Amino acid sequence: MLHGSPRVFSPEALRDLAERLLAAAGCGPEAAMAAADVLLEADLRGYGTHGLIRLPTMIRRIQSGMINPRARPRVVEERDASALVDADRALGPVGVIFGASLAARKAERAGCCAVGVVNCDHICMAGYYAERIARAGCVGLVAGVTQPLVHALGGAERLLGTNPLAIALPGEDGKPLLLDFATSEIAFGAVLQAKARGEALPPGGAIGPGGAPTTDPAQAAAGALAPFGGHRGYGLCLFLGLLAGPLLGAKVGKPLGQAVREGHYDKGELVIAIDPAAFGDPADFRRAAAAHLAEVKASRRAAGAPAIRVPGERSLAERERRLREGVPIEEAVWSEVASLSEELGVPIPS
Repeated sequence: MLHGSPRVFSPEALRDLAERLLAAAGCGPEAAMAAADVLLEADLRGYGTHGLIRLPTMIRRIQSGMINPRARPRVVEERDASALVDADRALGPVGVIFGASLAARKAERAGCCAVGVVNCDHICMAGYYAERIARAGCVGLVAGVTQPLVHALGGAERLLGTNPLAIALPGEDGKPLLLDFATSEIAFGAVLQAKARGEALPPGGAIGPGGAPTTDPAQAAAGALAPFGGHRGYGLCLFLGLLAGPLLGAKVGKPLGQAVREGHYDKGELVIAIDPAAFGDPADFRRAAAAHLAEVKASRRAAGAPAIRVPGERSLAERERRLREGVPIEEAVWSEVASLSEELGVPIPS
């Protein structure tokens, strides 16, 4: 495994490379563009666990037939304020962009809309889709379920997903306010990233295959991640899996793990859009939200504490910096992508 200093690339070069690799694997232009944009957005914000590191798995799943690179998501059930979308084994970004756009459009008429998206692959960065809804003027929520990677509180086997939750609000300055997190103590992508870097994991984040706590990413990859936040985080993780799985007719827990092993990621994503106009003046809502965030940031700090930040603030600042200075990619990640590029006959940026 390579552990050298990260390579730095322009955002344009990385997006272009991801698009060309996905196209070479069989994706149409819109699908390649959608997936490349999500991967780049994750890396821009410092979420290297959900960025380019995920591209090789996407392409291998296309090659195996698990992902349909020419998928056409469609609505299979619909009411005024809800819909169920069959994503046709699409790339995760393709399926959930379709669902998020549909939810925002329907919320404009109904006040709110819940859309279930099933039959698509890993969605990478849940906040990306919630932000799309917020840019359309609505509050966006995304709840997801993943294959089993997390143990139950007090348990010692993989049974729950890392089940993300993202909430985005329309911002007064046009920039959405975003909360986006996995419900495991660490993301599984952090395990992959630590392996790539040759680093240890933080204590308390995972157990090995025998059930003992571990900071070794190889042991964690064979064991299970811990739920975050004790019984509260465990409960949230559990219920998000139920909302994004069985509620939508998709799988959760061991049946989902078995489906993945058989080459079908039979999971779901619950996407909700709420139009603030259903409750009053949207401008009043945005102003009140901005005022409260300013109040929080200006509040008295505890002795020795750093400046108070609100969710999403760090990642947006990192995004601006990386747009100016370039995006660092781990050497091990780049080595795998470069090997894939050679295999597919796609030139790589220097």
